[in-house]
Amino acid sequence: MIDAHRWSRLTLFGLVACFCLISLVIAPGRANAESDVQPGVPTYDVDVVVFGTQTSGIAAVREIALADPSLRVALVSSGNLLETPLAQGLSVEDSRDGSNVSGGMYKEWRDGVIKYYRQRGLSASNPSGRLTYEPEVAATVLWSFIKGPAAPNVLFFSANLVAASDSGAQRYATVNVEGVGVVRLNTRYFIDASVEGDLARMLGASYRVGRDERVYDDVTGPTPAYPSPSNGFVTAPQYFSPLLTLKAYAGGSAPKVANLSSPLYDPHSYASLGPLNQKNVTAFKTSWTMTVAVLPNGKRELNETWNDWPDAGLAFEWVFHPEKRKDIRIRVLEWSINRVRYLQEHGYPRVGIATVPQKLYIREGPRIVGLDTYTRDDLVSKSLRNCVAVGCYVEYDRHDAFYPNQIPTTRYAYVPLGALLAKDHPWLVVSTAISTDYQAYSSAVRMEHTRANIGGAAGALIVQAERLGVDPASVSYGDVRQELQSRGYKVGLLN
Repeated sequence: MIDAHRWSRLTLFGLVACFCLISLVIAPGRANAESDVQPGVPTYDVDVVVFGTQTSGIAAVREIALADPSLRVALVSSGNLLETPLAQGLSVEDSRDGSNVSGGMYKEWRDGVIKYYRQRGLSASNPSGRLTYEPEVAATVLWSFIKGPAAPNVLFFSANLVAASDSGAQRYATVNVEGVGVVRLNTRYFIDASVEGDLARMLGASYRVGRDERVYDDVTGPTPAYPSPSNGFVTAPQYFSPLLTLKAYAGGSAPKVANLSSPLYDPHSYASLGPLNQKNVTAFKTSWTMTVAVLPNGKRELNETWNDWPDAGLAFEWVFHPEKRKDIRIRVLEWSINRVRYLQEHGYPRVGIATVPQKLYIREGPRIVGLDTYTRDDLVSKSLRNCVAVGCYVEYDRHDAFYPNQIPTTRYAYVPLGALLAKDHPWLVVSTAISTDYQAYSSAVRMEHTRANIGGAAGALIVQAERLGVDPASVSYGDVRQELQSRGYKVGLLN
């Protein structure tokens, strides 16, 4: 039940109603008159700012909306889209034990996808039993968790992050809302769900990056050096990928990629591509894309190593220079579209492009230093230290130029509560760029089902902090564990 005092503080609908994904009638929020606010900048009060519509951000919002509808949540995305790879072309489930490690939001999402296809007489599994789906179906189910009747307390912003502070009594994030302008969100709690850790780094949280275990800080320094031969590329994040969705036509030819109408593609750029490696062209017929990544309705997930952008420096630029992301996205997507065009024109006329993703698949950004750090030794020893999220994949799977790139032994990751709590920032919870060493991050930790479970834990942590009247760092593990178990999340030993 929302008391009269808290209801009177619900805000944000006057100026940004056209960008909200919900329909509520609420009095506009009061402007803050503090001296550090620029004149004319609308300032509103919320309880939680969730930055990023990655899988973990959606899960966090879902758990908050269900457990405490009185908490007002501002969900900020870098565009009018879901940034999660589940809706951006990662359409074959990456889990060695999907049904057992899923709970809460991720189980609801899986069940929703399966139900959608069953109602249409289709299967959501490939012959090996892995969950498969089209990106638009994944998005439909995910949107239902953060808009409409399921989330009446959630406001959505298509916005860029401008400034943020968690020092002193005033905590806020300032965002530039698409088509509206600058808006300041006063908040009490932060959840940074972004892969890039943009919000946490702006707040001054320390981090590690790439295969480097040194600690950096964007506010006080030092900051990491650009990856190069002189530092062994140690600061390079993993390669990123453009996860195009293809369609294999059973008869006749696919629509020509050369005629693709997209603001992300200039057909004239094809002339600068050059030929693909003939080995990859020949192998494409029996590739993972064509034989395993078989989606409903004849579609395919393009996720081959030759489609990873090969320059580790550009992944670094993506993370640390947000102003360049638009241009990088277009450059990389255009490059990948041209590779599919080459395949189509050199032996695969029945293969075309079904969907161009709005966001690149960013596998890795910084790892925010937490109150606890989950390590490769923890992974191998099956440490259950204050576990709040479970995932299952291989011991090590890293997309970069250094070997070994994979250790295929199946491992269960048991993420501890302290890995979500940013060191020296008690009001900040991190749900994607969590505190691990680089080897542990390259296990199940970076898989989407694990991220969903971590996000659920972040949401449960905020709910418990609110109930107890303390900062998230002061909530006991037992309280979080109980909240998660009530929603079906796994927090115990599974193997």
